[in-house]
Amino acid sequence: MRNLEIKNIDCHAALAMTKNAQSGRSMIEMLGVLAIIGVLSVGGIAGYSKAMQKYRVNKAIEQITLIAGNVRAFWGPQKNYIGVRCCSCRADGCTGQTFKDGCPIIKKAKILPDEMITLDSTGKLITSITNPFGGVVELYTENKTTDNDNQAFSIRYQLDGNIEACIELLTHDWTNAGASIVGTSSDNVFYVRPPVNLDDAITMCEDDPALINIDFRFDVDVNSALWQPSLSDCSIANGGC
Repeated sequence: MRNLEIKNIDCHAALAMTKNAQSGRSMIEMLGVLAIIGVLSVGGIAGYSKAMQKYRVNKAIEQITLIAGNVRAFWGPQKNYIGVRCCSCRADGCTGQTFKDGCPIIKKAKILPDEMITLDSTGKLITSITNPFGGVVELYTENKTTDNDNQAFSIRYQLDGNIEACIELLTHDWTNAGASIVGTSSDNVFYVRPPVNLDDAITMCEDDPALINIDFRFDVDVNSALWQPSLSDCSIANGGC
């Protein structure tokens, strides 16, 4: 009987040791699984961020091309772009087709995709236009000639701090969308005929990373003596304007 009790005690001890050993292996395995999950999560987040950046760039290209086409279609019959204005108000007393008065002509002409615009409480006037990167979008005519003929127009995209998006948008071939020149507006202003090469795009976008505005200018007669400033005055080689 005594021997039987000793054997039972030995069995219980062996079972306890076996359970402890199993618990230890399970913990190691769990840590390994957690490590793998962590690595996959980091890779997944990085991949998601890259995919979202690409989606936003493609969306921006789609929007700019659509807006330019709508402007041309609506204003084509009048042979100029008088009325193509919807922007923030940068001066006291600034009126007429700005966010201050709701850009009624742009709204009525349905120039912008609905996803880009925010309307006032009445749903009738535009209070802001935003791009896929959260920046402001502005439209305006180019009055670079002495006779103010409004023969060209611009779409400005605000990309504050997003150098990568700036470079991708500048190096896109905008000639298919009809852009005559593209440029950045910050401390220096650069005008370049598309497509922009990578080195120039980096220079343009890194000039003032905290304040990146890209101007897409359409129907500019870059060879006209009336167009001021000329590309030669504002090129990368000459350090911008």
